[in-house]
Amino acid sequence: MKVSVDHIALIHAKNLDADRKVELPDGASVKDLLDRIGIEPDHQKAVVPFINKEKAKRSHALQDGDEVFLSLAIGGGCSPIP
Repeated sequence: MKVSVDHIALIHAKNLDADRKVELPDGASVKDLLDRIGIEPDHQKAVVPFINKEKAKRSHALQDGDEVFLSLAIGGGCSPIP
């Protein structure tokens, strides 16, 4: 199967070609995709995947033609200064 992948600039996908199409075996998960495109295992836990514009888990089984967008978890903030 083939999926399309896009991501925010801060994610270093060292094995993602310029056409952003990735060939995977049937039944592959988002985790399999992250491994295939070269995202370091320590960094994968911060990646938030969206499949066809819906937030998904790394265990989500991909399907042929899926559009995958990879973002990063955003956290933080602080209390207002009194």
